[in-house]
Amino acid sequence: MVKLSFNGGTHKVGGNAVVVKSKKANLLLEYGVKPGTPPEFPGHIRAKDLDGIVIGHAHLDHSGGVPLFYLSEKKPYFATRTTSELVKILIKDMIKLNSYYLPFEYLELDKMQECRNDLKYGQKVKLKDIEFQLLDAGHIPGSAMVDLKVNGKKILYTSDFNTVQTRICQAAKIPKKKFDAVVVESTYAMHEHPDRKKLEKEFIKDVKSTINDGGKVFIPAFAVGRSQEIVNILRAQGFEGYIILDGMARAVNQVMLDNPNGVKTPGKYRDAMSKVHIIRGWRDRRQAIKKADVIVAPSGMLQGGTAMFYMEKLALGAENSVFIVSFQVPGTGGAKLMETGMFPIKDRDERVNAKVKHFDFSSHSGRTPLQSFLKGLKGKPDIYVIHGEEESCDFLAEWVSDELDLKGFAPNQGDEFKI
Repeated sequence: MVKLSFNGGTHKVGGNAVVVKSKKANLLLEYGVKPGTPPEFPGHIRAKDLDGIVIGHAHLDHSGGVPLFYLSEKKPYFATRTTSELVKILIKDMIKLNSYYLPFEYLELDKMQECRNDLKYGQKVKLKDIEFQLLDAGHIPGSAMVDLKVNGKKILYTSDFNTVQTRICQAAKIPKKKFDAVVVESTYAMHEHPDRKKLEKEFIKDVKSTINDGGKVFIPAFAVGRSQEIVNILRAQGFEGYIILDGMARAVNQVMLDNPNGVKTPGKYRDAMSKVHIIRGWRDRRQAIKKADVIVAPSGMLQGGTAMFYMEKLALGAENSVFIVSFQVPGTGGAKLMETGMFPIKDRDERVNAKVKHFDFSSHSGRTPLQSFLKGLKGKPDIYVIHGEEESCDFLAEWVSDELDLKGFAPNQGDEFKI
C-alpha cells in the first residue's frame, strides 16, 4: 500500500506539501508557505503522524513552514548541506519580518537545525519501509528531486527543476529507471523561455549601453540563486565594470563559497565573486553607489530589502536602467513597475524615468524542456501535476493524457491517490 496525499501546492505556485504514506511510515515532501502578510500555510498535518521531512530546496514556498513541526516534536529532516544552510538564512529572515503572524519562533528553527540530516546526491536513506535518495534538480545550488522506493513502488518528486544548464547549476537529468508515479512542477508549463545564450548576449549589450551613456544599472534579483547567477553571467561575458552585491544575497553567496559542491564550477564561481564589491553597511553602501556600474540586490520583486534604497537613488535618472531578472508575482512592486512605469519612492508614487526592461532568466524548465523531460521517462508512470497556476496544472495534466497516453492528474488540496 502506497498513497500520495496532496496538502499544498495544488493549482497554485508554491506552498508545496505532499505526504508519501507507506505501510509503516509517513514521509512529508516539503512544507512551504506562500509569502505574504500573513504568510499562507498548506493544509494541516499533525507532526506526530510524520516519520520524517524532505526539503527539495531552500525557497520559502518549499521550506518556510517546516519549523511548525518542531513546536512539540523532533522529526528528522533531510536536504543537501547547501539547502540546509540556505533554509536557515531564509526562515530566519521570514521570522524577523513576520513574527507577529507566524505560529513559530527562532527556537523552533534552532530545534529544526538539531534534527537536520545533510545528504549528498545519490546517498540512499532508509526510513522504516521508505527508501529515498536526492538527485540534482538544477534549479538553484543544492536543489534536489526526490527518488523514492516504497513497498515495491517507485516514485519521483521533482520539486522545482531545470533541465537547462545555467552558469551556477548543472542541468537536471532524466532518471533512467521506470517510475510508477511522478509528481511534477508546472510553473512554466505554458511558457517558453528564450534561448539562454542569446539572452545573455542581449543582457550584456544593454548593460554596457547604459554604462557607456553615463548611467548605472540596478538589477533587483532573488537573494538565492538569481543574484549569484547574474554576477556570474556578467563576469563570464567579460564585463569588467564595478559590481556591487548587497542585501541577503551576501550571506547566500558566503554559503555557496563555503559549500563549493553546491555550485557547478566552484573555481569559476569563486573567481567571479572575488571581483565583486560586497556591501558591509550603510556607510559603505552610500560610498559604493557613487563608484558602481552595476548593483545586484534583493528583493527580486521590489518588495523591500536594500532594493528600495537603490530604487530611490537611481529610478528617477533617465540615464540609468532597472533590469528585472526575477519572476514578478502580480501586485508586487516589480509587477507594478512593469505594468505602469510607477514606483513608490519616499511614500509617493513616482514615474520611473530609468529604462525598465525584463530579462527572462528563469531557473525552472519551460514548456518544451518540461514536455521533453516527461517524454523521456521510462515505463508508464501516473503523472501528478502541481506547483503551477490553475490553468498550467490542468494544461500539463491534459497534455500528459492526450500526448503521452499516460494518466495525468492535477490534484486539488486534500486529494489522496493510491499508487
